[in-house]
Amino acid sequence: MNSYFPALEAKKAELKRIIDEAGQGIGFDLGRVKCISGTHAEILGHIKKLNHEIDALTATHDAVNAGRYAAESGDGARIDAASYAAYGAPRGGLQGALTLAKGQSVSRWMKSNGHSDPDTENLSFDRYLKGLVTGNWKGADAERKAMNEGTLTAGGHVVPTPLAGSIIDMARNQMRVAQAGATFVPMTSSTLKVPRLTGEGTPAWRNENAAITDTDLAFDAVTFQAHSMARMVKLSRELFEDSDPSAEGIIAHSFAQQIALELDRVALRGSGTAPEPRGVLNASGITITTHGANGAAITNYDWWLDAVGTIRNNNFEPNAQIQAPRSETSLSKLKDAQNAYLAPPAALANILRLNTKQVPTNLTVGTSTDCSEIYTADWRMLGIGIRTGFELEFLRERYADNLQVAFLAHLRADVQLFQPTAFVVDTGVRA
Repeated sequence: MNSYFPALEAKKAELKRIIDEAGQGIGFDLGRVKCISGTHAEILGHIKKLNHEIDALTATHDAVNAGRYAAESGDGARIDAASYAAYGAPRGGLQGALTLAKGQSVSRWMKSNGHSDPDTENLSFDRYLKGLVTGNWKGADAERKAMNEGTLTAGGHVVPTPLAGSIIDMARNQMRVAQAGATFVPMTSSTLKVPRLTGEGTPAWRNENAAITDTDLAFDAVTFQAHSMARMVKLSRELFEDSDPSAEGIIAHSFAQQIALELDRVALRGSGTAPEPRGVLNASGITITTHGANGAAITNYDWWLDAVGTIRNNNFEPNAQIQAPRSETSLSKLKDAQNAYLAPPAALANILRLNTKQVPTNLTVGTSTDCSEIYTADWRMLGIGIRTGFELEFLRERYADNLQVAFLAHLRADVQLFQPTAFVVDTGVRA
């Protein structure tokens, strides 16, 4: 059995234990079953449930082997391999995966697909930079060895693949769109086409002996084109020369945080004007809901509920709403006639609300200059294409008069929407 489906193996094993204890044929007796408790009716109900679950998992397993589905996602949803719109390979099985779902690691993908040494573990980005700055690689033999795989360029260093993967993973963990469930697409070239399903056709009723209408699946492709992003971090030489080992990770966190903030911004609000990728707000096919000529203040949860309803009407399931912290504060301060704080409606109970300052609160709508936005989506339909390596240029002399060094990080990425109708943006949102 394919190891990607341990749940199927577990269900079959459980059913076998019950049958083995109960016996077969004329000797079948549920009273002998000890591995689960319950009345005869409850045990029979459990057996029926197991059979249904085994049938469903077997169908998915067979579909994977036939190439019709990519795998089963971490939360049990079935995946359309033709669209890759939501998931890549299952957790722990990333070899050959075109996409990575929430919780799947770029570092693990690199190792699973031969882009880095699978035995490379526990490398430190901070120790790597300290070695570059000071020339002292004491305690950083593994990092120095890894550096040998990075080709020296005219002005910098290609960050060793394992370290690049760890920084990208660290950035993903801080990104609001990633926390919402965005799909990451590792790019090993400057362009990458990901096919998607645009039409499935519909079943049709037929009369006896009548011909069956032939309907084909319709496909197109989402094309990721890597765009260049640069960030500079200045640090004192003393930080490297005198740094306490307990402070290790601070530099890596700083790099990752800057990458995360910019990728969040461009994923939500990227203009699409070169060289910037096009984000959700400026993508064609999404739903934009305006709130008056001059915007409107938040008075209840209706905008959030309406956005959820719109996406569900488009046959997607919204899983998160991203907004400015100010909007969350305004919601939290809503009160009823008795001055008691209002609880969110039940329809929003399972939908994350994530806050980021990358959603501005100073947008102009009509005569108002204090407007913001709310982003509601099935965020699995947002694709973040990212090159699996990045380059560092070490600026040794530029800030030498302040006894500082600087690193210019160069990363390439893109943003694409797999299904635009899975996105709603509310504009003109005032406090």
